[in-house]
Amino acid sequence: MAVSFVRLTFFLTLVVGAALLGMNFAHGSMTCPPIIIDLYLGEPVPMETVLDDLAKARIVYVGEFHTISRHHELQAEILRGLAGRNPKVALAMEMFTPEQQPIVNSWLASKETVSELVENLGGDRWTNLTDYRSVLYLARDLGVPIICLNAPEQIVRKVSREGFGSLSEEQKSLIPPDVDPINPLYAKLLTMKLRVHRAFQGKTLDRVIYAQALRDAVMARNIARFLESPQGTDKLLMVIAGNGHLNYGFGIPERVKLYIDAPFRIVLPSESGELRLSETEKIQAMDIEISHEDIKFIDRPIADYLSVEN
Repeated sequence: MAVSFVRLTFFLTLVVGAALLGMNFAHGSMTCPPIIIDLYLGEPVPMETVLDDLAKARIVYVGEFHTISRHHELQAEILRGLAGRNPKVALAMEMFTPEQQPIVNSWLASKETVSELVENLGGDRWTNLTDYRSVLYLARDLGVPIICLNAPEQIVRKVSREGFGSLSEEQKSLIPPDVDPINPLYAKLLTMKLRVHRAFQGKTLDRVIYAQALRDAVMARNIARFLESPQGTDKLLMVIAGNGHLNYGFGIPERVKLYIDAPFRIVLPSESGELRLSETEKIQAMDIEISHEDIKFIDRPIADYLSVEN
């Protein structure tokens, strides 16, 4: 099975963020309800069965391609199902940074719209935050706290462009000391996929991989801090992040395990042909292939469950 650049370019936003690359992908449309495949059993399973299993974990990672609407619908369905099984649910989101936590908390206690939340956050915010309306309104309606996870965008952007050495001492103090080492299997996977972008070569590619690891490390530390805090010790935590931070348990999940040994599950949605690139984005991409054989160095499933459009 070969995968072309059209399927792979999505990964760029997962690595350096939409703010860095300025990508605007079209929303996919859903024609039939997706099916859920248990990747350990190798069989499709009902959503109710999946939710029963997820509710047994301490952390439930739910991935996405940021601009595909079906993925946000899946996230809302899982959040609703978990809250129905365990009232002590919290939601952690890549889309916010810790310095935005007071604004998010204020919004959760209000009756404001998501558009008003976007306005309150100002210019330095997730670019398509309104796409998360269903998740955000559901969290507020259910009384589910939202934990802001991501690294400051200006730091990630600077590292990806100029390297870690370009940061000030104050900026370096905001980064977990365990960003290095990066799992070599993870780095190999990132290197393979990032070849799709013409600009990511040589030292530039190394910097982008480090920026990805920086995001992973910051989000993992924030997850662990919450789970070990008085507010989080009894919580089941659902984490929403891009697939690239969760694939094969690399990225965030393996870094969380450095802090806390807690049972977890990973649910990923497929792209299923729903992602669309503009002509400009196609020009930025190189036509590469990744085969089934190329990925066999990874000896584990990509997730516990895969949601595939039917």
